[in-house]
Amino acid sequence: MLAPHPNTTSRQARAAALALLVISASFSLAACGSAGVRQGGFNLVSVEQEWEMRDDLAAQVRREMRVSPSDYLNTVGRRIAGQTALGNRRWDFYLVQNDAVNAFNLPGGLVYVHSGLVREADTLDELAGVLAHEIGHGASRHGTQLMTRAYGYNAIAGLLLGRNAGQTQQLLAQLVGTGILTDYSRDAENEADRLGVAYMYQAGYDPRGASSFMKDLLALRRSRPNAVTQFFASHPLTEDRIRNIDAAIAKLPRKASLTHDTPNYQRFRSGLRG
Repeated sequence: MLAPHPNTTSRQARAAALALLVISASFSLAACGSAGVRQGGFNLVSVEQEWEMRDDLAAQVRREMRVSPSDYLNTVGRRIAGQTALGNRRWDFYLVQNDAVNAFNLPGGLVYVHSGLVREADTLDELAGVLAHEIGHGASRHGTQLMTRAYGYNAIAGLLLGRNAGQTQQLLAQLVGTGILTDYSRDAENEADRLGVAYMYQAGYDPRGASSFMKDLLALRRSRPNAVTQFFASHPLTEDRIRNIDAAIAKLPRKASLTHDTPNYQRFRSGLRG
């Protein structure tokens, strides 16, 4: 019996490897679809790798912003994050001391909320709506999908392996400082909206807060446009998005036990007034 030609063996090995990747991807996409989360965008970063890079990303944010941990935000945020497929991983929620109305998510379960946004969120369900939307981005892993498209394999491998401290620091500064990780597509925003409504509801918060806060932001853009410049730059907000959110809410069974507001939230919010 003749031995296979080396090139034939190589081709067969590549074909087998490709088939394995396709099968693995099929199972992954099926699992994501069953959870209602697409996560289908091309992504070179595994979930494990994403959570490994979170400390470096958080450290870069601290270099650029006045950030403090918040027990209150962690309590509300982790309750919502617990409804996701990644709820068994660590999620951290931070308060950014900044009067601008803004919030953002970074890979690895990191969510940041500006104090200016909390002051504008009149009720707990409005704050929960913002947190749930950012959690939706995180659960869908939109940030690492953007990272993959922007930088490709070599840069990401260098970041994950820490090959060059200077290059790693430069890449982290670019990721956090330029907004690359929050430049979401319309589809990604819509997915985060849809998931956010579901996560809020499952966590016991009234999802109508998500809609009411967006309507408040549209009104705020007319009266105080400078206050919401950052938010609208990273969260394109249209009447269509609000209609889609309202439609998603209308499909949910009514529950009398959903939380609209609490005295604890009002105390937390009042404590931020400067």
